[in-house]
Amino acid sequence: MTAPRTEKFGISAAITTPFTQTGAIDTALLCAHAKSVLDQGCASVTLGGTTGEGPSLSLSETIPAYKALTAASIDPSKIVFGILQSALPDAIDAARQVSSLGCKYILVAPPYYFKGVSDAGQIAWFDQFLTAISDTGLNVILYHIPQMTTAPITPDMVGAIIKAHPSMIAGVKDSSGDWDNAMTLLDRFSDRHILIGDERMLGAAIKRGASGAICGVANIAPGLLIPLLDGKEPDKNLTPLVNALLEYPVTPVIKALVAHVTDTPAWRRARAPLVELDQGQYELITNTYNRLFESGND
Repeated sequence: MTAPRTEKFGISAAITTPFTQTGAIDTALLCAHAKSVLDQGCASVTLGGTTGEGPSLSLSETIPAYKALTAASIDPSKIVFGILQSALPDAIDAARQVSSLGCKYILVAPPYYFKGVSDAGQIAWFDQFLTAISDTGLNVILYHIPQMTTAPITPDMVGAIIKAHPSMIAGVKDSSGDWDNAMTLLDRFSDRHILIGDERMLGAAIKRGASGAICGVANIAPGLLIPLLDGKEPDKNLTPLVNALLEYPVTPVIKALVAHVTDTPAWRRARAPLVELDQGQYELITNTYNRLFESGND
C-alpha cells in the first residue's frame, strides 16, 4: 500500500486576471496582486485557471504574463500554470513552454468541447498529453470541474491515468463541490495532493487528508483559509462569504471584490463573454462584504 502524503500543497490563489482599458492583460496589476496574496501567506498563485478567465486567454498572452511574474521576482515554484486548451497540440505546447521557464506545477483540464465522449477517449487524450511532456519533469494536477467542462475526471479515470503515468500526477483539484467525490479521491489517492475548490468544504476535507486548495476566495481573503491547513475551525464568515459570491457569476464577483478591497476600479473589467457586475450588483456584494468584515475580522 502506498504511504499517505505528509506535506501540504497549501493555499494557491486562483488568481484573477486584470485587463487594461484596451483589453490587454495588465501585467503590472497582476504582479502586484500576486505578490500581495503571497505576502499574505498563500503558497502559490494559479495563473490562467477558471477564476483567471483561462479559456478566454491565448497562450501568446499567458506566457508573457508568466514571464512578467517571474521578472517581478516571484519564484517559478510559486506559480501554477493553468492549461485549459482542448486541442492536444496547444496543451502540449503550453506545457513545454512553461517547463522551459522553470514551472513546477501545471493544472490541466480535460478537453471539453465535444460532449458525451467516453471515459476511454478522455483517458487517451491525457495519455497522449502526458507521454508528449514526459521529459519535462512537470508535476500535473488533474482539474475536475464538471459544472464548467461537462467532462468529469472520475476517480476511476484518475486511477487509470496514475497507473499509466505514476510519477507525473501530483494530484487532483476537485472543484465539483461534491463531498462524496472528494472523499473518494482522498480515500483512494492519499499519496497525492487532493485540492479542494469549494472553500466551504475545505476545513472538513483538510481533516480527512486534503492537501490544500486552489480557489478564488484566496484573492480577497486568504486569511480565512490558511488557518484551516493546521486543522483550525473555519471562520464564521467563510461560508456566508462564499454563499454570497455564488449569487453572482463567480469570476466577475471575485474581480469586483478585489477592486473593492484594493480600491482599484480597473479590477472590475472582464473579458467577453463575461461581463463585469453592474453598479447595483457591485454595491450589493460590497455592502455584504463590508457587513461580514466590519468587525475587522478578515
